[in-house]
Amino acid sequence: MYTESPPLAGRAGSDRSYRPGPRPFSPVLTKARSASNSPSTITQASRALGRFSLVLFIGIGATLAWQSYGGELARAWAPSLGWLFPPSPSAELQAQLKPVAFDLAIMKRSVEQLASNQDQLARKQDQMAQAFATLQAAVRDINQNILALAPLAPKAGSKPAQPAAQ
Repeated sequence: MYTESPPLAGRAGSDRSYRPGPRPFSPVLTKARSASNSPSTITQASRALGRFSLVLFIGIGATLAWQSYGGELARAWAPSLGWLFPPSPSAELQAQLKPVAFDLAIMKRSVEQLASNQDQLARKQDQMAQAFATLQAAVRDINQNILALAPLAPKAGSKPAQPAAQ
């Protein structure tokens, strides 16, 4: 086994640097060192889960705050980011938009009534088409019955039929 003692600090003329010699292999020492230096897999997983949960909760909180307060809170905190948010309508603009919104509601109701009337007309048209088809079938039946009941008239220029001799 090779062992070398470290150079003494006060020793003059020593230009060799300190190099420790090889250490004997011991699996018990290796396991103990690795266990003490790195956390276990369970510890690593729980830390990762904790970080993920923290980020998730911060994101959920930010989303809820955004939905509750809209851009007003962000405008108050960072006025330079105001261009990201739509401007809040002024009272004058709201007053101008109110009659337009009312007119749109009336127009929507009118369109719904027209659609309802169109559906009714389509149903009536279907009923009339069915009634017309029924009438045409009845006319055909009547014409067939008339032709079946009409006596057979001899045609002009033909001889009357002779009764058959027995």
